[in-house]
Amino acid sequence: MQNPINKPSRKPVSVTELTAWEYCPRKLFIQKILKLPSKLNRAMLLGKIKHQTIELLSNNEEKIIKNIDKDYDKLDLVLIYEKFIRDLVEKIFQDNRRILEGFNITLEEINKKVMSDFSHDLKLRVSSIKDKLKFGFFKDKLWDSLDSLFISELRLESQEHGLKGRVDRIEIVKSTNEIIPYELKTREERIFHSDEIQLTAYSIMLEEHYRTKVARGFIESGTNKQEIKITEELKKEVLDLIEKIRNIENSPPPAMLSNFNKCRSCEFQEECMKL
Repeated sequence: MQNPINKPSRKPVSVTELTAWEYCPRKLFIQKILKLPSKLNRAMLLGKIKHQTIELLSNNEEKIIKNIDKDYDKLDLVLIYEKFIRDLVEKIFQDNRRILEGFNITLEEINKKVMSDFSHDLKLRVSSIKDKLKFGFFKDKLWDSLDSLFISELRLESQEHGLKGRVDRIEIVKSTNEIIPYELKTREERIFHSDEIQLTAYSIMLEEHYRTKVARGFIESGTNKQEIKITEELKKEVLDLIEKIRNIENSPPPAMLSNFNKCRSCEFQEECMKL
């Protein structure tokens, strides 16, 4: 069997492209063939800043926890995290001030967005830490004692399958050697099949990254939390989608959707009609 590391380099397919195909293959075709990226808007820019902030937080979390030297209550732990996040947001805002002000995005708005979207993740972290503090674990011993570690905005890439993406959250359970991915949705709607595809794609990359089987994951949509079994059927569907997208330039344009609600809000209506 060929070692995946020795496979010829190829441009990886992103998980975003997988979900874009699930939403509308024709739109993805237009974007890739005509090289027409989606226009940057306020929501996209806010999301980008949020992802960058939480990724930096995750990269520095070991340092944060190893500096905890006494039995703080939960509110104080929250404040420690919130101060670190606000300092990150301040720096990112200053580094991107011109473009952010061009979209009338304020520092206060970014802080509100990040704190709101990260509130549940923060509660998970604080609860896990507090459970160990009450047994007298501090600093390095506190970090080592945590059974569940949470990593947010983890960048992943599979050399074997030519796939890349950034998972919203993973939980590493040290006692069972389990890796659990989470896909977070802000909408209150039902969970879609494309969400399962997205979660499975992350699972494939996590298996390669950690060299352990990922048997399940969770999709959190509003107040709904649903466990998804990562089956071989879902994995095959993801791998088939990767090949479809990789070969899109040599394929005819996909058929138009029958869902005109999607078409009505699409920014590529004119280009779509010309295909």
